[in-house]
Parts: sequence; C-alpha cells; structure tokens
Amino acid sequence: MSREPIPLVRQGGFREAEKMFILSYEGKVSEKKYFEDFRSSEIFNGNGLIEIISLKRPANRGSDPISVKKLLQEAKKEYRFKDTDEFWLIIDRDDWEEIHNHNFDKLVDDCKKEDNFFLAMSNPCFEIWLILHLKDINEYDESEKQKLISNDKISNAKNYIDIVLGEIKGRGYNKRPNPRFFLPLTRMAINRAKELNNENEEYPKKLGTHIYKLIEKLIIND
Repeated sequence: MSREPIPLVRQGGFREAEKMFILSYEGKVSEKKYFEDFRSSEIFNGNGLIEIISLKRPANRGSDPISVKKLLQEAKKEYRFKDTDEFWLIIDRDDWEEIHNHNFDKLVDDCKKEDNFFLAMSNPCFEIWLILHLKDINEYDESEKQKLISNDKISNAKNYIDIVLGEIKGRGYNKRPNPRFFLPLTRMAINRAKELNNENEEYPKKLGTHIYKLIEKLIIND
C-alpha cells in the first residue's frame, strides 16, 4: 500500500520507499538547499530504499529548537510512517541556550523518549559543517576558535562564520551553498567532524557539528 501524501512535506520528489529520513530544521535557506543538492548528488545512496523529506514550517510557527521538534512529533503522529523511518532534528546551538535559556540536555532526553528521533546539532550553526569540507578547524588557534563559536553579527545579512566561510571559498558566501564546492569533500568533512567529537557527546558543547551522523547514513559506501 502506498503512503498518503504528507501536507507538511515540501512538494516534489515524494515516492514510496522502504525507509525515509524526515528532516526538520531551523534555517530557511542554507539547510534546505544543502539537503536538496545532496539528495540529487552522486554520493547520495538513493537506491529506492531511502527517501529524504524536509518538513515545511508553517508561517506562524517559530524556528526555535522546541518548535522544530514539535513539527516532527506532529507529522509522526498524524501520518503513516514505518517503524524503520528516522526523524532528524537539525538545529543550531547558537544563542538558544545562553540567551533564550533552552535546556539542550532536556531536549536530548526528550528525543530519546521518541522512537527513531535523532538530534544533529551544530555549534554554533550549520555553516560550521560547511567549513569542515574546506578547512580543518583544529588548524585555528584558540582565539580564532572563540570568534567562530561566538559568531558575532557582522551585518544585517552576515555573521562572523559567514565571512570566514566566504574567505575560505574565495568567492563569498550567500547562504546558498554551492554543491560543486562542498559535496565532493563530504567524506573529509565527516572525518573532521568526528575528530571534533572525540568525547562522543550527545550534542557539541564546543565548536563542532553532528550533521555527520545523518550524512553517514545517506552517503554511498566506497
């Protein structure tokens, strides 16, 4: 029996699959474009067994981690997913903890209570995952690492990490990651992200990202 369409899911590309990855994320541009490009790339193991679905956030819904998680919960309860499907919460640590008093330890515990719920947090933001494709962050001194994790606002459109990423690329960064720059170096980014997570934390409490935990499940094995 085929699956019912899911109104929360963006249009296009929906098909029956043995396994689906349902993604919910904060960002409106970067994450969406990255995963769409990944899905259509040669490194995605799209052999009919995996389907990536990105939840579309209603206009009146917040972008904080708790709201993003609730979207996943609502979709899971309302529509017919299989026991093998995985629900991924893709969020930034940024200032949600210090300024908005979000308790990420509780968020981790809440995800563990849900079947097949997973957390892929970046600290401070998704762009640190992109930087890892192009640069080993351990090459930076502690002063520069502190600037990256603070990620101060530089202009209305850019934070510090956006500027650094643009300088590494040499062509600037406009929140729309070009797959030509990043996807060929995905395995390098995975290895570097693992090195930053050498304490196997539930979420990155220092500079780093756990996006690699999801990507490892979606990439073609050599």
